[in-house]
Amino acid sequence: MGRSMALATSKALIALDLNQRMALEVIGVGKRIERSLETVKEVPWSAVGGQDDALKAIRDTIELPFLHRDLFEKFDHQVPKGFLLHGPPDCGKTLLGKATAYNLRQQIKTDTGVDHPEFFLLVKGPEILNMWVGESERQVRDLFAQCRERAKDGVLAFLFIDEAESILGTRRAGRFHSMLSTLVPMFCTEMDGIEPLQNTVVILASNRADLIDPAILRPGRIDRKIGVKLPDADGARSIYGI
Repeated sequence: MGRSMALATSKALIALDLNQRMALEVIGVGKRIERSLETVKEVPWSAVGGQDDALKAIRDTIELPFLHRDLFEKFDHQVPKGFLLHGPPDCGKTLLGKATAYNLRQQIKTDTGVDHPEFFLLVKGPEILNMWVGESERQVRDLFAQCRERAKDGVLAFLFIDEAESILGTRRAGRFHSMLSTLVPMFCTEMDGIEPLQNTVVILASNRADLIDPAILRPGRIDRKIGVKLPDADGARSIYGI
């Protein structure tokens, strides 16, 4: 069977046979995939049990820069663009991401009197992977484009990528890792883009933080790693109490 690939034209996505030099099928137009949560469930910090250290780290990383942006600018301290939640499966990383969005909105509303609705994009890394050339990169660009579009309207935008190691893993040689060699630079480009990320927080979640490419975790990108641990006995009691 001859090799095939997909090329995006201005109007449609076409599968080509490279050996026969002929079009096999019209796949369709690359469309924006709807992944956003219209409303984030009310998750006050008091509703998250057994993760006191992680909660404090998140609040120090995200809430303080947003609430005291003028002080950060005065002392030339870079405002974090996002953070990585890492730890064993089923420890509440996704819940912490949603709680961050809800509580940041409430805190800003309390301190400034201005209510900024949240826009929460929830993405699982493997969903972005696509066999067609350029499609995975297009989806990464589109995720950031959606956040920038909504942020311009005064919305707090949150991009939450679960299982981040599947698309942002360490780049290596080989056929399987060829896609990572383009996705990681694309992600870094969007983080560092000419059009800055305003009112946007990027949250990565992973069970294997050691597999995330170091370029992603450098200062100015995802420069804070927050551990999410299995709850101890006291944490388990607080969870049951909730």
